[in-house]
Amino acid sequence: MPSPADLSTSQISHIEVILNGGEPRRYPIVAQAGLMAGLGQECRQLGSLGKKVLILTDANLQNRYLNQVQASLQQAGFEVSSVVLDAGEPSKSLTQAQFVYQTLIQQGFTRKDTLLGLGGGVVGDLSGFCASTYHRGMTLIHVPTTLVAQVDSAIGGKTAVNLGQIKNMVGTFYQPKAVFADTDTLNTLPPREFMAGMAEVIKYGLIETSCDGQTGFFDWLETHASNLNAVLPAMIHRCAAIKAAVVMADELETKGLRFFLNLGHTFGHAYETLSEYGILHGEAVAIGMRLAVRLSVELGLIEATLLQRLDGLYQQVGLSSVLENAPHFPATEVLAIMKHDKKNQDAGIKLILPHQTLGRVVVRDDIPDAAILSVLKA
Repeated sequence: MPSPADLSTSQISHIEVILNGGEPRRYPIVAQAGLMAGLGQECRQLGSLGKKVLILTDANLQNRYLNQVQASLQQAGFEVSSVVLDAGEPSKSLTQAQFVYQTLIQQGFTRKDTLLGLGGGVVGDLSGFCASTYHRGMTLIHVPTTLVAQVDSAIGGKTAVNLGQIKNMVGTFYQPKAVFADTDTLNTLPPREFMAGMAEVIKYGLIETSCDGQTGFFDWLETHASNLNAVLPAMIHRCAAIKAAVVMADELETKGLRFFLNLGHTFGHAYETLSEYGILHGEAVAIGMRLAVRLSVELGLIEATLLQRLDGLYQQVGLSSVLENAPHFPATEVLAIMKHDKKNQDAGIKLILPHQTLGRVVVRDDIPDAAILSVLKA
């Protein structure tokens, strides 16, 4: 795994996730330019994928990548079909899952066959959920095409669909057979999508020490934020390495470590929901992270300089406009949605907050509603 010191020259394209608990399992995360053209052979080399592959993608990607991926898989000897979803968060539903199940049944897919998610977070979550539940588990491959998915959502085995207005309420833990990220897909990503993905990247800079003991990624981002295109592979590798380290240590989120990955998400999910998904997930996370850092400052858990540095990095990557144009919802409504967050247990709202030094975070479920309302109103 590349360390911050290695980032500027790192050529690593392959990270292996090794999981214990019962029979040892492992899968690769491969990130490199031009990967899409040879995807069929990459999949064939994995072995044990069955005869059939169902590609799950969305309408935005249908004309851009579907034919290329389908042809590559067919050339490698697979029988290939596809399901194309409407783009956007509403497709992450039990209704759409049922449609995928019906397609798998009609086309004779077995648990030995493969479901391949080609797209961003919505496609990845839905494909993972369907693969984990069809025949109690079929083979899953992720081919993430957005920055958010390549650095975060495609890695680690979390799957989910939304239930009404409650985001990710129904889901499973289910690891893929592989993650293949073609970094060239980011060249055609709309600027808004790329900028939203940077929120998840910055998140890793705020939590890395608690996750794998290293430091320096936030500093590195501050240095390279003005020319990210030149360092994209290294940036993606570092994020994937941090996520992989957390997943290997706490696959099922039972030890507390995996909660760290949710920095800003409890606030953010509330904003997503209240906006009826008019804001992107990464934009909501950017809003949520700033609220979390501000709350941490007000509670005396971290120095105010971190908030200043976060604002500066947001300015460099374009996320400051997200804060400036953030929708305004009554603080009590945001708080009410936060109380339904799936991370909450017996106590109060579970929040991940920066603690003591840059890179360290702590899980708190004892923050008074009044303190949360204070930062929301501000």
